[in-house]
Amino acid sequence: MLKIIFSQNTKYNLNAYAVSRILIGVFFLITGINKLFNPVFQASMLKTITGIGFPYPQFIANFTAANEAIFGLLLAIGLFTRFSAIVLNIILFTALFTFDIPNHIPKDLDVFTWYSYFLYLPQVLYVLFLFNVIFIGGGPISIDDRWSGKRVS
Repeated sequence: MLKIIFSQNTKYNLNAYAVSRILIGVFFLITGINKLFNPVFQASMLKTITGIGFPYPQFIANFTAANEAIFGLLLAIGLFTRFSAIVLNIILFTALFTFDIPNHIPKDLDVFTWYSYFLYLPQVLYVLFLFNVIFIGGGPISIDDRWSGKRVS
């Protein structure tokens, strides 16, 4: 087992990457569906969008939730993976800069403390992983990999 953990074998690395890509895709799929169909999540999303001050909050809330679900599914199955990661990162950056940073990081912090608060936001980890997806692509266990003819696995 330790040999696998410390191995530089690309097969193990890419399989771990694929599992992470699939699980994060499923996360976005589920959260998007919840924001579209679960009344509690619908209300929370609408309240957040309204509080930010976006025009047409109901449309924006549904549009964002639908995009989370659709591109989360595409990320999970590995179809149009890079484009899906870009779209999801746009959603995450918008959430970070319009809601999360203003509401979850106290004002008047020194740069190191601010950075610490920033890195504790879960969206930051999703952004970092999705940047990897943009540059690496679908990897193994993806439709993109099968369609490309250049098998990664």
